[in-house]
Amino acid sequence: MNENIDKMINAFKNKTIDSAIEGFIIEQNDEITNKVREYLDSLSNEELLSIEEYLKTLLNYCYNGKLFEEELNEEDLNKINKLNEKDLFLLKESIIYFYGRLRIDSDISILKKAYDIDDNKFIKLNTTFASLQSFNEDLELDFVDKVLKDKDYDKMIRSWTIAYFKLAPNPYNYVDNENDDWTPAKMPRINRLKINDQSNPKYKKAMSFRLLDLVVLYLFINNRKENNLTDEEKQIIRDTSIDYEKYSDNKKKKLEELKELILNY
Repeated sequence: MNENIDKMINAFKNKTIDSAIEGFIIEQNDEITNKVREYLDSLSNEELLSIEEYLKTLLNYCYNGKLFEEELNEEDLNKINKLNEKDLFLLKESIIYFYGRLRIDSDISILKKAYDIDDNKFIKLNTTFASLQSFNEDLELDFVDKVLKDKDYDKMIRSWTIAYFKLAPNPYNYVDNENDDWTPAKMPRINRLKINDQSNPKYKKAMSFRLLDLVVLYLFINNRKENNLTDEEKQIIRDTSIDYEKYSDNKKKKLEELKELILNY
């Protein structure tokens, strides 16, 4: 595990195609991403801007220059094109994940393009989550619509969420058997929904995840056909603030609807 973390951090330091291929092609989990994000959070804004450009260029290589116009190095492009389907997917996942979680306001237009171009459900999931801190709702509302209406998307996000927070060996192949204990998926969301105070250092993150946190809770409850939230957890849902200056009226309406669906199930 430590070796994977070291290789990933090394990729951010060296900023080359080779180091990205070596460091980013791994199956992530909460432990790995937390350690790497600790490293990224220790960097200056100037260093993060350099990393942002590096990640944008890498992602453009992954899509053969379809995300934005730039001159691509043929040798580097060949290295990307020689990757098998699984490794290319894992490379994209790592790039997208960290691009959207840098401690700067990243331009998410590149994420929108990847979301539109790529048909892979996990890529759509990851680009959506990566776009949240920008509070641009385009990807978020489209993805929420998919998971609430499409059973395949519903199962995908439930499976991925359980696997990711249970540190499963492969969160991409894991399938929720619909009897799993979903507490590891529930508690991070309940804990975020408790955050309503602007003075809390995690307030902005909590508000950026608010809609998808409620969506995930509802999906599990609806799938299990049982609302097993405790009285305390239900009160947290009732008290969850949905009044935020960066939310559109449409998003506020969806948030209120989801709170009612969860509490009245």
